[in-house]
Amino acid sequence: MKIVVVQTSLAGGGAEYVGRTWMAQLALRGHEVHGVLTGKPVNLGLLPPGVTGHTLHHHRGNAVKSRALRDLLREVRPDAVVSLQSISNLIAFGALAMLRSSRPKHAVSERNLVTLGLAGSSLQHRAKTALTKRLYSRADLVLAISHPVAAELVAAFGVHQDRLAVLPNPVSDRRHAGIANGPRSNDQQLNLVLTCRLVQQKQPLLAVETARRLKTRGVDTKLTCFGDGPLREQLIDAASAAGVTLDMKGWVDDWTSEVPATESVLLLPSQREGLGNVLVEAGASGVPVVAPSTALGVADAIVPGVTGELALSAHPDDLVEAVLAAHTIESAPPAGWIANFSAAVCGERLERLLERMVGPID
Repeated sequence: MKIVVVQTSLAGGGAEYVGRTWMAQLALRGHEVHGVLTGKPVNLGLLPPGVTGHTLHHHRGNAVKSRALRDLLREVRPDAVVSLQSISNLIAFGALAMLRSSRPKHAVSERNLVTLGLAGSSLQHRAKTALTKRLYSRADLVLAISHPVAAELVAAFGVHQDRLAVLPNPVSDRRHAGIANGPRSNDQQLNLVLTCRLVQQKQPLLAVETARRLKTRGVDTKLTCFGDGPLREQLIDAASAAGVTLDMKGWVDDWTSEVPATESVLLLPSQREGLGNVLVEAGASGVPVVAPSTALGVADAIVPGVTGELALSAHPDDLVEAVLAAHTIESAPPAGWIANFSAAVCGERLERLLERMVGPID
């Protein structure tokens, strides 16, 4: 197959990693793959081998980018277009609408729980969401990152189940060298790990309050943060006021290699998550994880009692109870569960879905 993958960039978030992993896997399987970037063409060195790169950054405005993508599709004549994230999805819809003949099949990928993020959002974001709600149901295939995201696509976006598939994210295949079945360290010592962008959706200040309440219960707790964002200074100030030791690591690509698995629990206190890649990365590395059940998508990324615990809610007391329970987990994660998120397995599943969508090729 000839496949065009449309995404914002090659780096900067989970969707970017997923897109370039999909491109790499499809190219390894012998398909002709073109990667189209709608945002700034940074980190072009991350373009996978065998993938032809294109950029639309020099075109101003999404309508102009759609016309430029239309021209590229006329030139390449792909069998399938795969787009990730709402803006790239809309640009792809615009380009395909302008093709009068030889229109390729279109698969869109939704990465988040959209409706939970509408409260207090900008008019521009609401308009973008309204447009995606009109268009997603017209796609030939819609790829959901998790089962809660799939349910939202059916209930709120009108996507028919016959055109819907749940395709979990490929997660880094790296493993923590210290993964083990051995006992946890002294349960009076705990390294609470926060790995995320420091934005309101992730609710990072809840990690500070959780650490404070653990300390009041006699658990010697420190907080280690891998990440950055607009709430960085608030996080630092909150930790200082609460008397919580905070180690700010910044962005670290292979963050699991810097975490002592037998002392740590990863806490992702998000308001909502499409999946939560770091939950899988930590679980596969032997670091138990905690996230509130109310974040919804995290349920696809945690095996309760095995890789971590789902807190009853995002209330600090519920997070504390879940952290304490997770800290007692001693078993290594099942190999079959880890393989479910491997690049090779996810790539094979994507290929199968696209071949079914495209049908026989002359």
